[in-house]
This record gives sequence, structure tokens and C-alpha cells, in this order.
Amino acid sequence: MSEQGTHHFVMSVQKPQAGGFAMATWSGDFTPPPGSTRRDAYGWLGEQFDREYPDLARGVVIFFSLEPNKL
Repeated sequence: MSEQGTHHFVMSVQKPQAGGFAMATWSGDFTPPPGSTRRDAYGWLGEQFDREYPDLARGVVIFFSLEPNKL
């Protein structure tokens, strides 16, 4: 098994586009810096989402989940 981050996230964003809406869901894992808050992680992941999906930048987050990445 490959090395994974300490947390798993899912973020879905929707944005009005000509003739309707565009939507994307992004998920993955990462390790936040020590002392980070959930709000810090949300902001950082939102910035990364905008880089991954520039057409949806500054869209409306319709779902966000951040959980420890272990069972």
C-alpha cells in the first residue's frame, strides 16, 4: 500500500454556466500541517480545487467532508 495522508477529503462544487450548471467532485488524501484547523484545511483545499478546476473557481461548495484517513 502506498503512503497516504492522515486525512481524506471530498469536495463538490457547482457553478452556473451557459445553459445550466457545471459541477465537479474532487477527493483525495493529505496531511495538514500541525496545529491546522478544519477551517484551515477547507480554505487550503478550496484554493487547490480552484487550481484543479479553473472553470469552477469561486463556485459554490455543495458538499465537503474531511475525516481521519483510517478505519
